[in-house]
Amino acid sequence: MEGRSMKKSIKGVIITSALLAGLFIGGYQSQHVSAKSYDKAVTKIAGNGNYAIYHRVSKGGPSGKFTSTKYFKHGQIQSKRYVSTKKGNFWDIYVDGRHVGWVSEKFFARNTISLAGSVSVVKNSDYGFPTRDAINYATDSHGTAVNPSKVSVSKAYVSTSSSTVDYSYGKAKASLNIDVRSGKGEMGEANLTPKSGFKSVTTWNGGSKSSSRNWNAAHHYTSETSSNTFRSNGLTLRTRLFQPRFVSLGYGQAGDAMGQVGVIPEGITVNSGIFTTSMFTSSNDQHGHLVSYNLNAIKSKYAAQNLTTMRWSTFRSYANNIKVSPYIKLGHGQSLGSSSSYIYVLANDNKYNNGPRSEEILQIRKSDMKINKIWTFRIAENRYIHNATFVGDNTMYALFHNGGYNNYEYWKLTRSGDSWTATEVGATKGRFVSNSPVQGFTYGNGNFFIGFNDHIFKVGENGTAKKHYRFNVRREIEGLSANGSNLYVQFAQRAELTQGRI
Repeated sequence: MEGRSMKKSIKGVIITSALLAGLFIGGYQSQHVSAKSYDKAVTKIAGNGNYAIYHRVSKGGPSGKFTSTKYFKHGQIQSKRYVSTKKGNFWDIYVDGRHVGWVSEKFFARNTISLAGSVSVVKNSDYGFPTRDAINYATDSHGTAVNPSKVSVSKAYVSTSSSTVDYSYGKAKASLNIDVRSGKGEMGEANLTPKSGFKSVTTWNGGSKSSSRNWNAAHHYTSETSSNTFRSNGLTLRTRLFQPRFVSLGYGQAGDAMGQVGVIPEGITVNSGIFTTSMFTSSNDQHGHLVSYNLNAIKSKYAAQNLTTMRWSTFRSYANNIKVSPYIKLGHGQSLGSSSSYIYVLANDNKYNNGPRSEEILQIRKSDMKINKIWTFRIAENRYIHNATFVGDNTMYALFHNGGYNNYEYWKLTRSGDSWTATEVGATKGRFVSNSPVQGFTYGNGNFFIGFNDHIFKVGENGTAKKHYRFNVRREIEGLSANGSNLYVQFAQRAELTQGRI
């Protein structure tokens, strides 16, 4: 906020006497316009309508219309100030980290709680489904996002009996019937003899040991301008997309947990040209954002890095082809999959070891990046899954590392209605990599691909060891995805999607 004179701060909102006296806002003088500014940006939630965006506002209202919200409603929207005019409140918005302009407050979803369309919980006295996990977003009277933890719920957990849960925040209210199914016949048994495995190897652990050429302080984390080619044992991975450091305002600029999108990727999925990755502000977070890029429209390997500096017309096109989910429960965020219409997330807790807890599957609409359905499931007694992938809308493959028996198990879960029935389909002896956790898991062309730092293993569906790909990238693998004859691998620092033939 421009202006030197400051009167007082109320609940994080700063009212400046300079603006009240009449400063230029966007170029026109605004006599006695009531203006409010925030120390840091708040997160705004788009509603359903399309509204004009303006260069300027004054006491009488906005002027200088130059574009429409239809290009930006699925982006990450933030704002640091708004003004009250004769035509209502107008907010000065940033989209995906770039300043855009002034828009009517009517554009935002106000006093709204958006919930998953349905939730089906498998009966389990040892696990209660956290009812706030069903929240897509909640907003106040200005359309500003509210942390899900601040939403009041009539029942915090559901475990053994169906319940209607009421949600409220201020004037915003919503209800959701959470169904509890018996789960009878859904769990399977681990009874397959493991196939012979790979010779165990070691790798580095504890975070990336290198970076892309410019992702470092010496180069000021500037954009990459040349692509990479990584080869091993017949697999060639080439750069497909360097991603933005942030798809929002950057470090320290967001005033709420929902605002910053980046800088830590955890998982990926690619289907029908839509590439989706999970993004967190901290590796310890259980909530974060999904970011989807339409690769059918984003042809450049490099341009997406420069959302804040590219030409306006290019940015408008890119913003229209990049979608950001609300701040939602993603668990570890490493286990993703997708169909033509939906993104799937196994929202697990990667720090929880084997035990009786259920796990959550989220079905998220590609159209608006909101949760459509949630299921909880269990594959077997004492089997908690840390890695999974999805094939279509009704099939999930899961990887379980059985440390006690020194093998990996492969499970197939098939959905019928709301039931997920588990069957063990294969197993492989050994640890593959002795000192690193799994960094990615996917299924394609009848094979599983299991990623570790600088290592990828190809395994048949029944557990037969086939190929070992060894690289020397020294950047963490952050997710694998198979789509048709293509294998996609994401590397960290800078987030880089690579593509190869399998």
